[in-house]
Amino acid sequence: MLVPTKNLHEDKSIIKIGARILLFMNSPQTVSSLWDQYKRFQEKNKCPNIKFDTFLLTLDFLYIVGAINQSKGILRRVRND
Repeated sequence: MLVPTKNLHEDKSIIKIGARILLFMNSPQTVSSLWDQYKRFQEKNKCPNIKFDTFLLTLDFLYIVGAINQSKGILRRVRND
């Protein structure tokens, strides 16, 4: 589930979903607004749909690796330039 395999489409891997989420995070956002953006992206680009629990697991992964942080219900992308 973390990386694509022959049995898991790359658009359903946590790595790919996480990369897309980071692209949407140009400004601080709530989980709900990110989820809405991701759903619109899936519909527009005809990507395989993911469930909300996979989306949350991806946010957990991004937090654990230090790519995002959270404060008072707002998610922010961490810049490591």
